[in-house]
Amino acid sequence: MKTPLSQTTGFFAEYYLKLKDQAGPSCESDIAKLSTCKSDEERVAYVEKLPWVQAGDANLVVNQEFAGKSASLAAEIKERATAAFKAKKWLEAMVLYTRSYVALPSENVAEIRVVLANRSATLYHMQKYQECLIDIRRALDLSYPKDLIYKLYERQARCYLALKDYPHTIESFKKCITAMDDSTLASDKRAKLNLDAMTMIKMLQNDPRSAKQEAKQQKQKIALDQAKPVKLENEFVSPLVRIDSNRQEGRFARASADVKPGDELLVERPFVSVLLEKFAKTHCENCFMRTVVPVACPRCADVLYCSEQCRQEASKKYHKYECGIVPIIWRSGASINNHIALRIIASKPLDYFLKLKPTIDEELTPEQLISLPKDDFRRVAQLERHQGERQPSNFFQHVLMARFLTHCLRAGGYFGAEPKPAEVSIICSLVLRSLQFIQFNTHEVAELHKFSSSGREKSIFIGGAIYPTLALFNHSCDPGVVRYFRGTTIHINSVRPIEAGLPINENYGPMYTQDERAERQARLKELYWFECSCDACIDNWPKFDDLPRDVIRFRCDAPNNCSAIIEVPPSCNDFMVKCVTCGEITNILKGLKVMQDTEMMTRTAKRLYETGEYLKALAKFIDLIRIMYEVLAPPFPDFCENQQHLKDCFLNLGNVYTLD
Repeated sequence: MKTPLSQTTGFFAEYYLKLKDQAGPSCESDIAKLSTCKSDEERVAYVEKLPWVQAGDANLVVNQEFAGKSASLAAEIKERATAAFKAKKWLEAMVLYTRSYVALPSENVAEIRVVLANRSATLYHMQKYQECLIDIRRALDLSYPKDLIYKLYERQARCYLALKDYPHTIESFKKCITAMDDSTLASDKRAKLNLDAMTMIKMLQNDPRSAKQEAKQQKQKIALDQAKPVKLENEFVSPLVRIDSNRQEGRFARASADVKPGDELLVERPFVSVLLEKFAKTHCENCFMRTVVPVACPRCADVLYCSEQCRQEASKKYHKYECGIVPIIWRSGASINNHIALRIIASKPLDYFLKLKPTIDEELTPEQLISLPKDDFRRVAQLERHQGERQPSNFFQHVLMARFLTHCLRAGGYFGAEPKPAEVSIICSLVLRSLQFIQFNTHEVAELHKFSSSGREKSIFIGGAIYPTLALFNHSCDPGVVRYFRGTTIHINSVRPIEAGLPINENYGPMYTQDERAERQARLKELYWFECSCDACIDNWPKFDDLPRDVIRFRCDAPNNCSAIIEVPPSCNDFMVKCVTCGEITNILKGLKVMQDTEMMTRTAKRLYETGEYLKALAKFIDLIRIMYEVLAPPFPDFCENQQHLKDCFLNLGNVYTLD
């Protein structure tokens, strides 16, 4: 059973053990009395009143920390970066300049703009021209010194030239010439740079491509000015998906019409998402995109952003309360689920929850639930919590974690200068509620790592998120969908046909192709508290490596809609086979012909995949799955292999990082 203390390292586990020691003989009996509490509010209030818990609060003091910001540290790192730059160690210099920039306090504007300009020079030598242009723009926005600004404009012009953007090249060279009036360059060097710039301007002005590009850019600018702002990755629930509920299965997704392989069924942004500490220095905290030219938080050195827009969004929503608190959460040993619980609260103002509190327990139908505003807390608050199955000891650990996270919110200023005990208690109960539903409804956000030297691919867990609609999908060890991510946005696509009326199941981790039934059942029982009754579990399908290769599983094609499977050895010479279930005759010649045809299609699809033509390969694998599924029935080796290739194609459309 997963609890807030499943993580054994960090000061919170030590606090818990010390607390139980201090409690003495009454500890277990005091905890057992939690079973009489009927609500999260009662549980929080009960634990708050325990004298030994109150005494233990002295060991749980939380204060903001900003140790990462230091002008002297930044200066020392900058010296090392400059040494690496002079030695032409471009990658090392870029990394060090980034570290120096992140460590600089926000008031050190002069140093920040110099470090950004230096990093842009490094990026230019690395031939990362787009990233170089971003840093140049940032340095210019910070009022780069007039006597040196010509250097930035020249570098800017060289970047545009490398990118074959001639109108912007001309514009930047002109700015460079003008800026030289304020420079302290020696007259001979100024004359040479001026001549070089004028020569490039004249040459590009005479190039017919410049005029064509300028006309095209002007049209694009007009179109952009007239266009209405649109959000990337618009959320989408396919009309093929219907959310139903019954006593046995709870809430679940069902196909409202026939679903074809490859159909996009859901695109959903997270209710909240949290990046793992391990990736805090390489990925944007807000959107999870990997960034070479990150933007730093003005106050702390713990998180990075891919752009000023992401930094502003994070600050407006949650980071204003997490700033200076994040390192404490990491050091406590709290899991990412615990951090998600804190962020759910930090993302909305205190008044929002106080007003919403009376309505949170009002039961909503699936239709009402998914029709709520995307950021309505009730969309997640009513997810499965298994309250009735929790032991008092489990509740106790969750209450302690909720109290710690509420202390963090208080230290971050969430409750204002003078927190009111009643309001703090309400928020603590909502954190407790969040910890419970998060336990069963969090999704790992992944990034596909591709190793170019070996051709190996591996999905890496980079963060966690709550997706309210996807959380309503049930599990199968033979899922009908694949999920992939673009930033934090999740995409759900079908990987086989699903008939109208049948469940659309995703996968919570255990797959029949990789794990034995007993292992899957034990894992699902431990993590999600249910027994799986999917086809793979009921019929005890073999793992992929154990699937029989000496049997072909044909579907009975009798006119009476028989759903039986006819197993035939490859060596069978009789094309007319009798179904033992319905007694009708099935002609397996069509199935054998399909197998023959799909061999060549599979080779073509694999070749497209290996050459990086993922969309073309995807179309081929979709056709293969559709054709196979008509006559063959899983589990079947060829079908499983092509289904996995189909999933791999989708994964390559999402977050991807290529390593040498």
